[in-house]
Amino acid sequence: MTAALALPGLGSGIARAHAPRDAVDASDLTRLFAAVLRRGDAETITVRELLGGSETSAFGIPLAALAVPEIIPVPVPGVSLVIAIPTAMIGAQMVTARDRVWLPPALLDKRIPAKPLKRAVRAMLPLLRRIDGVTRPRGAVFHGKGGQRVVGVAVIILALLIALPIPGTNAPLALTIFILAIGLIRRDGLLIAAGLLLTAASAALMAGAALALTEWLFGALLA
Repeated sequence: MTAALALPGLGSGIARAHAPRDAVDASDLTRLFAAVLRRGDAETITVRELLGGSETSAFGIPLAALAVPEIIPVPVPGVSLVIAIPTAMIGAQMVTARDRVWLPPALLDKRIPAKPLKRAVRAMLPLLRRIDGVTRPRGAVFHGKGGQRVVGVAVIILALLIALPIPGTNAPLALTIFILAIGLIRRDGLLIAAGLLLTAASAALMAGAALALTEWLFGALLA
């Protein structure tokens, strides 16, 4: 499948997003978000458009784009699953060392209202522009296939946790995905390491909460 670029006005920014991973930078994501902001409030945006196209060799850009509607919640029923499923699929493709991101057309054609999505993107743009200036390539241990697989496992865990209907948890989980994604885009091993630590902490907290809830339920039933 060839890449279908659906968002107008991205120019060379998205062209670089389809270049090899080490040629991609956070500015490409900034341009992608800027293109989202040019859409009319009454329009809808497909997942394909949110990702800047249907296929890319840079895992970080689609992961970061998918995380935004959960960091700044988009009040649309079912949006968490629309975000969590492709995120988990991208993580699985990282684990299997796939060279390019692929998502099924049925997922890519899912639509999200533009107005709340633009509100979320507008809130994230200042942070993204600041990140451009402070991140840099470092921590080469995470740059190879092995590091990609580790990040892929973390992304799968976070996506599964986002899919759970637990109030108040999606924003910090999605922010962790965003941190990992920017680490991938900027080849910043320190940022990736921080994201992995946050993933481990999130999984431990959720597991502890689930265990406590299970013990309480059993106690209530046996009382």
